[in-house]
Amino acid sequence: MHYWIDGYNLLFRITKNYREMKQNERKLLFALNQSIILLNYQATVVFDGREKDPPEALRRNLDSLALIYTPHHQTADDYILQAIAEAADPAQEVVVSSDYELLRKAKQRGAKAQTIEEFLSKLVNKKRKKKALIEKTFQETSTELKRLLKIFEERLHDDEE
Repeated sequence: MHYWIDGYNLLFRITKNYREMKQNERKLLFALNQSIILLNYQATVVFDGREKDPPEALRRNLDSLALIYTPHHQTADDYILQAIAEAADPAQEVVVSSDYELLRKAKQRGAKAQTIEEFLSKLVNKKRKKKALIEKTFQETSTELKRLLKIFEERLHDDEE
């Protein structure tokens, strides 16, 4: 699955305030990137470009997270829909936005759709489960801990003699 995330829609849903969003944009994207890495997702965050931007899309990568700033004549919604239309298998594409018109159009093109809230909720739950699994995987049983402690104490005792 590849996730196409409506960038400003995501940031505004999290912060609700333009000034706060601009101040925290890098932190929010960094946190999203860390989750994407942990869960081994493929994701692209698409932002609307500005008039001063060049006529082509700008692409940056933040580790596992691709960031796209559309050219000034194209919206993030249009960019995402074009990417879905050009995908080899649109059913493997997931559009993440709380713009219901964008989600409707994505579904018409064969992609899956999730609201920002659904995506963040699933992301947090999967991240918790993955961390719990990692912690459980590396946790020694009490019997094993006792065995290792006994070996350590014996070696310590041998070194003292």
